[in-house]
Amino acid sequence: MSGAPDGLEIIDCHNHILRSAEHSCDIYTNLLRFSRAMGLPDEPDFFGTPDEAQRVMDATGIAHMNILMFTWSGAYWRQVQNILPDEPGERAVAADDLRARIVRRVQDNNSWALDQVATSSRLSCFIGVDPVLMDEQTLLAEVEQGVRRGALGVKHVPLNHGTEGDDRRMWPVLDYCQSAGIPVLTQASGYLPGQPRRWAAAFADFPKLQVVFAHLGHDQHFGRGADAEVVELARTHPGVYTDVSLRLIEVADGHVSAEDMVAHLRAIGTDRILFGSNWVISEYLWFRGRPGVTPQSSHDRLDSELEVLRTLPLTDDERADLAARNFRAVRDMFERGPARKGAFTPADIEAYVEALARPGALTAGIDYYRANLALGFAHALPATAQPGSFSSAGSRCAAR
Repeated sequence: MSGAPDGLEIIDCHNHILRSAEHSCDIYTNLLRFSRAMGLPDEPDFFGTPDEAQRVMDATGIAHMNILMFTWSGAYWRQVQNILPDEPGERAVAADDLRARIVRRVQDNNSWALDQVATSSRLSCFIGVDPVLMDEQTLLAEVEQGVRRGALGVKHVPLNHGTEGDDRRMWPVLDYCQSAGIPVLTQASGYLPGQPRRWAAAFADFPKLQVVFAHLGHDQHFGRGADAEVVELARTHPGVYTDVSLRLIEVADGHVSAEDMVAHLRAIGTDRILFGSNWVISEYLWFRGRPGVTPQSSHDRLDSELEVLRTLPLTDDERADLAARNFRAVRDMFERGPARKGAFTPADIEAYVEALARPGALTAGIDYYRANLALGFAHALPATAQPGSFSSAGSRCAAR
């Protein structure tokens, strides 16, 4: 495993490695809505593929990248609503077909990410879910299969599907994750869907749930709003973690002082914070802030974040925790999360991992939730979420 030249092990917990140039173009033009009309290139010069990620790790000294498999399923769903038939019966049939196609895309993307993990010891992944388009059985089957194939956790994106942390359609997944000691990483924001305080009901029902709030909360005003909500949640819930993706950039750009950043990290608890970059999306977002500037590499922004990581006025232990050790702790939650400390020996854990890796070993949980269908569990909720932030369909990259 490669390492940083200064000996600091760095694990990037928050990555969006993409399948291909076409996949990259879809996120660039369809999700981010970037185009030449904004003074930006019609397509990026790099595509965030696994080969590119390997080169970036080698160039930056990052030892390991964790893929957050994000399918912009909500965007696909909303974009096609205006072209469904008018006739109600035909519209329902077309909507069902569309839902099935999008769910299959989520599943195929998850499967692709797990394939990458199976062939590279430098990659891991959290699989993506959509609690609006996927029903209970599909959600739980997807998580079960992902865990069986090596997924470390579940990725939840409120911005994508237009829900918050208190949406009961996620309850079966949260219950499952708490029972199995599987962390959930959720996109957080103070000005978009993803408000950390909306998770209070989930923690009340699932007090041992492990949740990583991305971006320290991501408020527009550092340390306030959603950022402060993460601090409070960390004080009251032992399973709350967060990552610094998109936030060390604020120090690099001079918007937040290094001292203020360290004070905020310590207010959360430096044992609760993971290093993350949001690569490759973070590199694309930088295009918007400097139109007309050609990037020098596919890791310009990441280089700046890593420099901040290495130079923040932290203790050596705090820096090592943030850079890699906290991610390893989240990875090893099974050893210390679901049961009292020391209840499982290393040999016990290996035996459980081997048993749970067998096909169908986790289906009891699915059977449990199937039984709840008869009781109407969670089915009084509306079939779709409120409209999100994406509107009409965008073009693919011009050259594709």
